[in-house]
Amino acid sequence: MDVSSKYFSLLKRPSPYWVKYAWLFMVDIYRVGKLRELCSFVLWEVNHRIRLYQLGKRYLTFTDNAYLSLAGDSTSLIHDADSSLFLVQQGLQLKPVSIDWKFCAETTDGTLWGCCFSHPETLYRSIDQSESATPIQTFPYAITSLFISRSHSLFVCSNGTIYKSDDLGVSFRIVLHLSTPVSYFLFNNGMTELPDNTLLIGEYGSIWHGRAWQNLAYLYHSTDGGDTWRTADFLKQQGVNKHIHLVKYCTRLNAIFLTDGDNKKQVWMNASLAHFNKQGSQRKAGWRLLNKYHHQTGGYTSMVETDNTVLLGSDYLGGTNFIVQTSDGRRFTKLVLPDPYRRSPVMNMIARHASAGTELWASSYSCLSTRAKSLLMCTTDAGKTWARVIEFDGTKNEVRFASSSASPSGTLYISVTKFGEGADQHSHRVYKLENRTRM
Repeated sequence: MDVSSKYFSLLKRPSPYWVKYAWLFMVDIYRVGKLRELCSFVLWEVNHRIRLYQLGKRYLTFTDNAYLSLAGDSTSLIHDADSSLFLVQQGLQLKPVSIDWKFCAETTDGTLWGCCFSHPETLYRSIDQSESATPIQTFPYAITSLFISRSHSLFVCSNGTIYKSDDLGVSFRIVLHLSTPVSYFLFNNGMTELPDNTLLIGEYGSIWHGRAWQNLAYLYHSTDGGDTWRTADFLKQQGVNKHIHLVKYCTRLNAIFLTDGDNKKQVWMNASLAHFNKQGSQRKAGWRLLNKYHHQTGGYTSMVETDNTVLLGSDYLGGTNFIVQTSDGRRFTKLVLPDPYRRSPVMNMIARHASAGTELWASSYSCLSTRAKSLLMCTTDAGKTWARVIEFDGTKNEVRFASSSASPSGTLYISVTKFGEGADQHSHRVYKLENRTRM
């Protein structure tokens, strides 16, 4: 149940409708536990309208670069397999590949493991940078996420079940059942590995039971390489009503970030790298809550870091969205995405090694309105300025990162989807970014 999308279009109707639907909207807001979030939305909207963010120079800054737009018909963009996408001013080339990766993860030797839009239930391996791919294992249901540990163990999530392979996909065994068949962990953000090889998984999923969400906010951890798992439910005890967005180890801070959704949307940090089932504090080991009030932002869906900084992306569909920076886990600088991208959550972030240094990439996405544009963007100065790469209408297209790696690589895979009338009529094209001369 998406309250924002349910009522967004009703705002365009004549005023007599507003009283009726305003009341129904408030009832739904209360039932799904989003009253605090609504208050924050109003506060952020007022600050934007009266230009307080502008006075405080709190908007994200874009470079004056050329960028691609999918505002029109993108059929040729998706189906022309022989053409590359160029941005001359940025030295950027996106080259189409023959493999329609939905998810793929790269190991240190350059091997790619992933699943495809055309066969989402099959795990593939590519050893030639996506020139070809070999089917390795077919699961009973579609693959919903995957992760590769430093020891090259493969973890695949399908139908709420975590499978593990220690022999490069020759065989898989079930190591964990999440709480429901629709549960999974968010790709690139919902599973992480600590320096001592401890693994953590944050459960994600959405099940509406008519009057309330089913609580799926469970954190799982393993100290034996993923063979056995323990369950932590401290978020459920703390009052979180839905799921976990992000659980990710931060090398710079030697700590774990964890964010929850949906009623509280908090952000937690664990510097002890232990005590996963207890709330901590500055002096007490465990999970320390970083945002006391909702308007301070939290519930982030994405995170990326460099040697000097950590960036987090917000999840406020239909509201105001932020990219948040911290270098110490105590002080946070929040920059607002300017219109027309402000209402699009920052769904994913990823680092890439380029010849000029580390690039940080972010993707925002909203499907609520043609006016709320979505964006693929990149920064080479740790978030001080951003270059727009692809702008698109989320009601017609989706542009997302298809790749992830435990450590940044030089290659980035980007999928472009054009929506048809049904899911089986969607068109998908995957592009590979390899070379870059300047921003």
